[in-house]
Amino acid sequence: MAKQGLTQEQKQTQRLALEQQRMLGLVLEKSDAEMAEFIDNKVNEIQALEKKSDENDEFGNNASDNDNERENSRTPADEVNSETNGDDDTMAWYRYFANNRSRDDEYYAPTAVSEKTLQEYLLDQLGELELDETQQIIARAIVGNIEDNGYLRRSSTEIADDVTFNDGYVVDANQVDEVLKIVQSLDPPGIGARDLRECMLLQLKRKPQTPDVGLAVQLVESYFDELASMKFDALSRRLGVDTQHLNDVFRREIRRGLNPFPGNAFGSHNDNSQQVTPDFDVEIDEDSGRLTVTLRNNIPALQISESYAMMNERYKQAGTLSVKETKEKKQIQDAYQRASMFIEVLKQRQETLFNTMSAIVKCQPDFFMSGDERDLKPLGQQQIADMIGKDVSVVSRAVSNKYVQLPWGVKSLKSFFSEDINGASRHEVYDDLKKLVEAEDKAHPLSDDALCERLKEMGYKLERRTVAKYRDVLNIPSSTVRRKMAK
Repeated sequence: MAKQGLTQEQKQTQRLALEQQRMLGLVLEKSDAEMAEFIDNKVNEIQALEKKSDENDEFGNNASDNDNERENSRTPADEVNSETNGDDDTMAWYRYFANNRSRDDEYYAPTAVSEKTLQEYLLDQLGELELDETQQIIARAIVGNIEDNGYLRRSSTEIADDVTFNDGYVVDANQVDEVLKIVQSLDPPGIGARDLRECMLLQLKRKPQTPDVGLAVQLVESYFDELASMKFDALSRRLGVDTQHLNDVFRREIRRGLNPFPGNAFGSHNDNSQQVTPDFDVEIDEDSGRLTVTLRNNIPALQISESYAMMNERYKQAGTLSVKETKEKKQIQDAYQRASMFIEVLKQRQETLFNTMSAIVKCQPDFFMSGDERDLKPLGQQQIADMIGKDVSVVSRAVSNKYVQLPWGVKSLKSFFSEDINGASRHEVYDDLKKLVEAEDKAHPLSDDALCERLKEMGYKLERRTVAKYRDVLNIPSSTVRRKMAK
């Protein structure tokens, strides 16, 4: 009997560990704004979980801790340690680490950041993929037809005709459909959808496939009209699902969890700024040359409610229980474990984010001192993953939708990464390519072949198609167009 109990406990522990890993991946890629809503949902969902009271400051610290917390600024060379306080068993409270700001410090409002347009952002992602020449032409045609709100309104046949007549590549609608799937796999999720239903499905299928997400997919895929009409009673009977649960799934996974206009997060061609709240600060002590990394605490601290902690402890000490008490004990323990796990996941999120940013600073000290993008060194996400002892997928999620406040402005974490091109970063190649075009004879602009040769003379071993790809990313027209513009 003891062996069976031990086996059940092991299985439960394994299940919780897997759930914790899945949850960590989910929260890592969320922005702070998304995290705020996500945490609110979890507090409503898990009865044992609650936000810390306002008796402590907004970071979950006692006022007397502020001076100590100010000493916890981290330089890139420092070892990162998490900090907890209180009994680990009850996890009555804990505070996020790596924050050296008190409640009296300056409040940072969202900052306007110069960002790429949606089309530029998509072309940049396509540039990282191994596409053949025809696929590249089709992909650029698709991206060029995507509206600012993220939708593709032109048909595959119309785009195929454009490519055939304008670019000289004979393609058909099936080829366009295949490349469209590639475009729809890019960020932001839902991009390139032909209608709202497809936009929702593209986003839902990118989420971790939980039972609730599966139900949401079924609703959108097979019952979209009924869903649009909010016929939950009829849907409940047809699917054999409780009406309240159906409402909850709709509210959480569809209404709140999806963006009906995935392109709206980007600026238009005329206004390409967006409001973001930085996740980190990197400050420079010019006298010592010391770089200090601070992780902002923009999400609330959580705790297990005192009543659940007391009930859980009471049942630990209890002897023989009635059937009713045994059932209640299981419910209390399940809620307590879920709350503990979620608190631990948030702690791991903050640790991973801080470790990632610190590793980036270690790899790019020259840039952080100068602010000159030419000082950015080639850097891959695998390199950061090796430094912090995580899988590269963790780093990819950690840098997604994250920003750092620098003395001269705000920069996205993704922008610190680029491949090694003969010892140089892609940023350096971009800079030299722009200089070549700026210095060319406007009446006789350099072709892609000529640009390729000039770059090879400068030490960059690039193919013509790569040069053309970089030129597109930089929004530099072809030599033919540049010649016409000069007339």
